[in-house]
Amino acid sequence: MQVTDPRERTDDLYVGESRATVPPEDFEEVADSEAVTAGWVVTAFTFDDRGRVLLIEQPWADGWICPGGALKPGESLADGATRELREETGVDIDPIAPRGVDEFAFVNEETDETAGWTLVVFEAVAESAELEADLGLDGEEITDARWFDGLPDDVYNPDLFEPVYERCEHSG
Repeated sequence: MQVTDPRERTDDLYVGESRATVPPEDFEEVADSEAVTAGWVVTAFTFDDRGRVLLIEQPWADGWICPGGALKPGESLADGATRELREETGVDIDPIAPRGVDEFAFVNEETDETAGWTLVVFEAVAESAELEADLGLDGEEITDARWFDGLPDDVYNPDLFEPVYERCEHSG
């Protein structure tokens, strides 16, 4: 299945561009990552029947973040978001629609070479609010998962995730 870029069919998305400059020794590692190889990363603001949003905590992120990850070959964006939420939290979701797209690139600080992916952020509804005791797959380091009444102050990458969250809040 070929991925359909949501920007081609939806005109009310938040669209952003994020860059992170890294030293050459780190650039080689990130350029070979699963996300860069896949070219697409999916995540979702998932809401339960009480209107709470599900977020996770990972050591690399400076704050709470939506569960998500790299798209697998042959997956649609919605199927990838559904799989990632299940793998990371045990929560089954119904993806409603994409609400944001971000072109993310790592930049080699010496050569200006770039490597990155397209991130698609969905709004989704949880089938149940029950979280798995064991978070993530083997080798994934997820230290916590919680339901929040609103977006916490220490959300990861607020320049991206705050406006996308607002689109989710105002979509109904």
